[in-house]
Amino acid sequence: MKKIGLVLVLAMTAVLAGCSSQNSATETSGSDAATAEETGKENASGENAEVYNLSDVKYTTVTEGFDWGPAITKVVLDMGEVMDTSGLTTDTFSVSAVKEYYAANMETMTTDTELTEETAKRVVTAAYASDAEGNKTEDSTYLTLEMQVGANLSEGSPLYYNMLTNHNVYVDTSYVVELVKSNELKTNAGNTVEMTVTDKNGYASNKNLIADVFDLTGTYTKDDITLKYASFTPKAASSEEGSNPLIIWLHGLGEAGENPLIAIYGNKVVNLATEEIQTCFGETGAYVLVPQCTTMWMDYDGTETWNDKVEKSDGKSYYTEALMGLIEEYVESHPEIDTNRIYIGGCSNGGYMTVNMIINYPDYFAAAYPICEAYSAKWLTAEKIEAIKDVPIWFTHAKTDGTVPVYAGEMDYTTMTYNFSLDESGEPVALDDYTNAIYKQLTQAGAADAHYTLWDNVVDTTGKYFKTDSTTEPYEYMGHWSWIYTLNNECKETIDGNELTIFEWLASHSK
Repeated sequence: MKKIGLVLVLAMTAVLAGCSSQNSATETSGSDAATAEETGKENASGENAEVYNLSDVKYTTVTEGFDWGPAITKVVLDMGEVMDTSGLTTDTFSVSAVKEYYAANMETMTTDTELTEETAKRVVTAAYASDAEGNKTEDSTYLTLEMQVGANLSEGSPLYYNMLTNHNVYVDTSYVVELVKSNELKTNAGNTVEMTVTDKNGYASNKNLIADVFDLTGTYTKDDITLKYASFTPKAASSEEGSNPLIIWLHGLGEAGENPLIAIYGNKVVNLATEEIQTCFGETGAYVLVPQCTTMWMDYDGTETWNDKVEKSDGKSYYTEALMGLIEEYVESHPEIDTNRIYIGGCSNGGYMTVNMIINYPDYFAAAYPICEAYSAKWLTAEKIEAIKDVPIWFTHAKTDGTVPVYAGEMDYTTMTYNFSLDESGEPVALDDYTNAIYKQLTQAGAADAHYTLWDNVVDTTGKYFKTDSTTEPYEYMGHWSWIYTLNNECKETIDGNELTIFEWLASHSK
């Protein structure tokens, strides 16, 4: 087993738009108590004090979805006995993440056959008594350690971006937790605690916040093409036929593969199941369907050949008919879905596929929301524009997108920034391609319900993350990540005198 330093892989994940997991995606149910025994130990006064020895502590992890993807935010320790946490601090325990995966070797252009191991210290930001799932409580046998996360802190990510396949994969992650300040922790009975350091054998389970409400078992096959998918049914869904809308999300390149958890966690697609988005769709909320292809939506013929590299490909996707078959089968098996309120969207590769689907099936969808879409202007024809000009569409893109550029410039991969090319007046030069091109042609053709949110750049809007050495300037993401604004429902426009968010706008449409 070889060991290397921690690599910041998340940035390259974003470049290409964007999980086979050892961590079970099942809900934490509480593990067996750690092996413990009480022994006598002489204290400073020469008297025997009881010591609570933990030799086999079990732990669970908690994963959350963020704007940049998933991160492990908590380790929950099963201490087997109620702890006195009055002296517990963020320094009581030392925590390290150990990741094992098969790395991409860019020199030999092969995937290593020997496991790569990375060990990285995690910064503990909070420590407290909790329930088995990491929720703060009192008088508990569980202790939760919260850890620092961020877009540039890859030690928290459960993913590895394989640059040979351009796909994210889940890595085998275990946690080394050491009690380094035993004087800060006692049992409720007043016994001093001693604990053996945890290892991968202590791992019990993982809880995926929000993602656990999705069904990840869906599969569909047509013409030897198999697509897996994730799906969500709102709690308030009506059983009445044709009474619930459906949101379809098409992932980017990095989220392809055979694990639908990646398709909903690689980007913060789990947000579609949150109350903020669901309430836009009325009392019933909206069903969510997230298909996953194995290669990329822009695969021309199933051989991982990019359709933009094939002369006269006309923008064809190998997956078009199979994807439509999946959607139709899912809708038919859920008669409570309103066929007049089916909305389709996605980012990058999935933005391309969104445009491709409405071109091929313009009468099926009530509205579309493509983000940083990669449908080339060279494939657009007057006939295609005419076919979709009456489909309500809301586009999202950012000027600093260096992966699917709508402004001339060059990507600096050392800083992950996009440097504009400027005209004689010193202004950035807009390109007539991708979103710029299709939006212009639609408006010229008289499209009455086409909208375009063009962001200057992509920055953190939570107020939690900042640029290096700054406490006021928000962290800036790569310009390709404009899906962040859409999935956070931050695209807004005044339409007919009313300010609407993008999901309020979607919800207002019915065929």
